Amino acid sequence: TRMGENPKWIVEGLATVFESPGIRESSSQRGKAIQRINRERYVWFQNYVKSRRKPKSLEAFVSSDRQFQSAALDGYAEAWALSFYLIETRPAKYAAFLKTITSRDPMKAYPANERVADFQKAFGKDLDMLEADFLRFFARLED
Repeated sequence: TRMGENPKWIVEGLATVFESPGIRESSSQRGKAIQRINRERYVWFQNYVKSRRKPKSLEAFVSSDRQFQSAALDGYAEAWALSFYLIETRPAKYAAFLKTITSRDPMKAYPANERVADFQKAFGKDLDMLEADFLRFFARLED
């Protein structure tokens, strides 16, 4: 990876969250989360979870950009889903996490162990529990 490169899941996740018109409409800000989803990414993510996503793969996803090289559409879908989930369920922690990421020295590499450590510092050490909650959030999302 290039020096100073931000994790792709964060950059693309935020970008795909803001692709959805519902995220920008004030009427949907207080409504159900389903009104704010990126429908294309949501459908792809649901299919990915049902047929291709490996259990307990959140740590691997957060630690590396590999998913975007091996299965790009799955990577974009999970980046959107994880970003949307964190924005919807842990907005203050997500904002603090983004501050941590942007305060890093842009000339230094961002190795996997540091990516995971920063993520755990923001959202808790138990990534299996977080992943279970993350997947449950999408299983319960209704129109």
